[in-house]
Amino acid sequence: MEGSELFEHYRCMVDILGRSGLMKEAHDLIRSVPTKPKAALWGSLLGSCRAYGDLGLAEIALHELINLEPWNSGRYILLSNIYTEEGRWDKVEKIRVLMRKKCV
Repeated sequence: MEGSELFEHYRCMVDILGRSGLMKEAHDLIRSVPTKPKAALWGSLLGSCRAYGDLGLAEIALHELINLEPWNSGRYILLSNIYTEEGRWDKVEKIRVLMRKKCV
């Protein structure tokens, strides 16, 4: 299997697992990728975390996404929205401070 085909396979599997609520399995799959996981994998996991309210994995996914795409404001906003839904206003403010610090 070629590199781009392999990545697409992983992306689809992470999406399927995440949509099924199997966040731990999706995270384990991302960690098993033989090359450095791309932002699309972490973004898919982050989106699923919002749907299922998994704050712990959402924070892990955002940390990875910040390392890969620190300029992508959508990632920060998604985690901020998860915190808002949970009423975690202190965490919402921390995300906003982080965005200002990174000039996002």
